[in-house]
Amino acid sequence: MKRLRQKLKSSRGLTLVEMVAAAGVLALLGLMLHTGLIMAQDSYNTMTGEAESQLLLSTLSDLLSNELRYARDVVTGEGGNLQRYTSVNYGRNTTLSLDENGQLEADKQRQMLSGGAYGNGAYRLETWSIVYDEAACLFTVQLKVVGNNSISNETKFTVRCLNGNAGEEGRST
Repeated sequence: MKRLRQKLKSSRGLTLVEMVAAAGVLALLGLMLHTGLIMAQDSYNTMTGEAESQLLLSTLSDLLSNELRYARDVVTGEGGNLQRYTSVNYGRNTTLSLDENGQLEADKQRQMLSGGAYGNGAYRLETWSIVYDEAACLFTVQLKVVGNNSISNETKFTVRCLNGNAGEEGRST
């Protein structure tokens, strides 16, 4: 330590080798700092993506639970897959589908959630199914949300239909 102080105080200064060594150490420290920041940013993006996709699943689950709980005139296809129903919010013969952006829509024209709920295109509903058990008046819903950076979350839940097949058209085909 004394020797370094003496060299810095002397008029002779530092040698070229010492300057190159110091620059190399600074470059390594900068590289380590850069790598650490990149890893922290990737971790943040992954955690945020997971949280946002789970929030979208939760919002879709709540929306579909409220929608299907009061469904009437439920019509199912092969295997009990939901084809159409009478909705409190959307009226008779409501069908659910995905648009080209992977967003859930009613009657192929009305978005059930705004684009902001899907992260303005960052997330989309990849697969979904709604199966109705007429004897138990129970819907089984499966949803899978995918997003950027290979983020994927899925959920499965059931909803008891309070109206059952009340109405004129309650039947299975």
